[in-house]
Amino acid sequence: MNQRTSIILSDIGIAGSVYLTYGFWTVFRLYLVPYLWVNHWLVLITFLQHTDPLLPHYRASKFTFPHGVLATLDRNLLVGCGLIIGWIGAHATHGISETHHLGLGIKLEGAPGGREEIYRVFKECKFVEDETNILFYKNASGLAATRPAFTDDSASDSGIEIGKI
Repeated sequence: MNQRTSIILSDIGIAGSVYLTYGFWTVFRLYLVPYLWVNHWLVLITFLQHTDPLLPHYRASKFTFPHGVLATLDRNLLVGCGLIIGWIGAHATHGISETHHLGLGIKLEGAPGGREEIYRVFKECKFVEDETNILFYKNASGLAATRPAFTDDSASDSGIEIGKI
């Protein structure tokens, strides 16, 4: 029996014993709902930090750790959505959305991560084309908000200047 089959059988055994011991609704309420809630926040924070029309994306041949760190936007999560929701965004997430990518002394800060910002980013970042080693999101009309200042592959890897179109 291969490892994949053993893992699947083990998972089925664990799920079955938990279900028989505690019942579906207890497992749903105490495990599945909190699991989905935490993952919802992690996906939202990651989406807002790494997705914006201004942020470059690099193919493997051009990606470096400094490029990855600088290609993020820290945001104040849910500021502007009310006092209690803003407090949850700032404190209950332990500041992960505001201070996650500091390290090189440069802080790029985007708009607060409220509903309007989520919608704007979702609307303006539809796809990237297979054009170069440095990519920018394009909107549904195929227009990018920014482009690399140079695209020559022989250019210095020490940094990428981003220019407005």
